[in-house]
Amino acid sequence: MSFTLQIGEKAPDFRLPATDGREYSLTDFAGDRYLVIFFTCNHCPYVIGSDEVTRNTAEKFRSQVRFVGINSNSERTYPEDSFDFMVSRMEKYRFPWLYLYDRDQKTALSYGALRT
Repeated sequence: MSFTLQIGEKAPDFRLPATDGREYSLTDFAGDRYLVIFFTCNHCPYVIGSDEVTRNTAEKFRSQVRFVGINSNSERTYPEDSFDFMVSRMEKYRFPWLYLYDRDQKTALSYGALRT
C-alpha cells in the first residue's frame, strides 16, 4: 500500500489553524484555480535552505496558484516547530503562502506526507 496520494485521488479535507489567526479547510480553496499544498516546518535546514526558492515560485505563479504550507512536526520533538514560532517566522519573513499547523499530524498522514 502506498502512503502517498496517487494522481487523480481526491485531496483529503482538513480544518487547521493558520498563522494569520484563521482556520482553513480544503473547501476554503475551492475558488482557487490551482492549489499547491506542501508540508514544511520551521527547523529543517533543507526547508530553510529552500525558503527563497519556494518564495520565488509562489510569487511567480501568485496570479494562478494558491500556495499553502502545512507544518505537521511535533513541538515536543522540535520546540522551534511550535505554532508560536510559526507565527513569529511568518511575521519576520512574510512568506507569500498560508501557513497552517497540523498539531495532531492527521492531515499529514491522510496526505501521505512522511517528510517535509
